[in-house]
Formats: sequence, C-alpha cells, structure tokens
Amino acid sequence: MNLLDGAIDIHVHSSPSIFPRSVDDFELAEQAKSAGMRAIVLKAHEESTVSRAKLVSKIVAGIEVYGSLVLNEYVGGLNPYAVDMALQTGAKIIWMPTGSAKQHIDHYGGKSDYKEQKSIIRLLPQKGISVLSEDGKLLPVVFEIIDLLKQSDAVLATGHLSPKETEILVKAAVERGVEKILVAHPDLKINRMDLDLQCELVRLGAYVEKSMLTLMPGWKSIEPEELVNGIRKIGPDRCILQTDFGQINHPVPVEGYRQFTELLLQHGLQESDVRKMACVNPAHLLGLP
Repeated sequence: MNLLDGAIDIHVHSSPSIFPRSVDDFELAEQAKSAGMRAIVLKAHEESTVSRAKLVSKIVAGIEVYGSLVLNEYVGGLNPYAVDMALQTGAKIIWMPTGSAKQHIDHYGGKSDYKEQKSIIRLLPQKGISVLSEDGKLLPVVFEIIDLLKQSDAVLATGHLSPKETEILVKAAVERGVEKILVAHPDLKINRMDLDLQCELVRLGAYVEKSMLTLMPGWKSIEPEELVNGIRKIGPDRCILQTDFGQINHPVPVEGYRQFTELLLQHGLQESDVRKMACVNPAHLLGLP
C-alpha cells in the first residue's frame, strides 16, 4: 500500500532558503516523483517560488511543481503589486505574512526568526504586520489583495496570522466571493486556533491544514490523538494534509509525508479518508483536473 500514490504536499520547504533545508528544489521533486506523488507546492518565507517551480518542472518530468508567494517584509509585506505579479505568472497560493506577521513576532519575543530553526543570514528587526487596523478592521490594502485573488484561480492562505485576524480575513474573503481559502496549520503553536473556530471557518467554505510539523519534537503543538479527533470533528472532506517539512533535523519531506499518513492510519483513520486529505482535497483546492 503506497499512501503517497497521487498525493500532493501543498506546504513544503526546500533550498535555496534563508533557513537550513534538508533538500533542494530538485531533490524534493525527484523524491516526490519516485514516491508516486502527484504534485508539490514550494513555499519560501523570503521570496516567490513561482520561477523556481517553473525551472524545476522543466528539468524534472513526471511531477507537478507549483510556486507560491508569502507576503513577508522581504516582498513588501501586504503588497498588491507582488501579489498581482505572482498570480499572473502562475502562483497557486498566496500566503498572508508568516515570519513578518505580528502574531509570529509576538510569539517569538520580538523576533521574526524561529526558536526551533535559525536563519543562516542576518534578519533585520521587524515591527510585525497585522491585517487589522487599530480599531480591529481589515486594512484597505487587504481588500485589494482579496479582490486580486477573487479574479484568479489561486488560493488565499492565512499564514501566521492570529486566530482573530484569520477569522476576520476569512469572513471578508468569503463575503467578497473568494472561493479558495486555506487556513494554515491551525494546530501549530505559533497561531494555534481552537477547534470550534476551525469548524466555523470550514462551514464558511475554507479548508484547514493538518500538519506533520505540529507533531514533531521541538515544534510539538498537539498530540496525535487530538489531531485525529479534530479531523473527525471537522470532517475529512475539508482537511488537507501537509508536512511543512524541510527542516534539517527532520526526515526529508517525502519520508515525513509517508510517516504522517501511516501515523494517521495507526490512530484509526480510514485509508479512504487519508487519501481524500492527501490527494483529492488538495487537487480540488489547487484546481488540478
């Protein structure tokens, strides 16, 4: 039984990167292809991966490789110009800020780095980006970004925003007609969200990520039993598996994905549900035929 046959990892890291990575873009694509996976979406906290994905796709046949953009300070933060360029050149996912998010910086005591992984280059201090004004309303520029996404086939992902920011953003995006919304690793300690809110956002039409990273030592945010119970409460129809791997102290991402799927089976999920979350749901979200 190969649970990775046709699987998609929509949230995975490789080098070049400002963080040490276990594989580069080409190695990741080759390993995913060898495992029978259908596709990967490259994510980098510091730059668009659209061009990288196109180059990898040209060299490594037999695997679909897609790019994304994270709206950190390194691309101008909440920058509609960067979003527009990424969308027009083929980005599949636009992530709200991660390391530049106010929620992230507050979590790590004022730093945009991570306690669990250190950047290999110097990072300038950052104030932290919020999508909300001081009176708690979405910033006008966020509506510009939402409207750009509405006109595209790409996914709006919530990055490392706080649960409150995420709730307000998702509701606004739904109201303005965005159909593809992804709540990023809501079980991860950086932006941990309670299960009731996850269910509410799913009822509005969002998908939620369930991540192997949340189970790893150092990043541990949830126990496997609790993660599986969450999937059951939300429903496998609206959950998407991903690894968020690439850290050098973890298995390479493809092996991490294999371990994740096996762990979910060991904790009682049905094979059909695991395949739905690994293959069917991400393909639907990304608009793959």
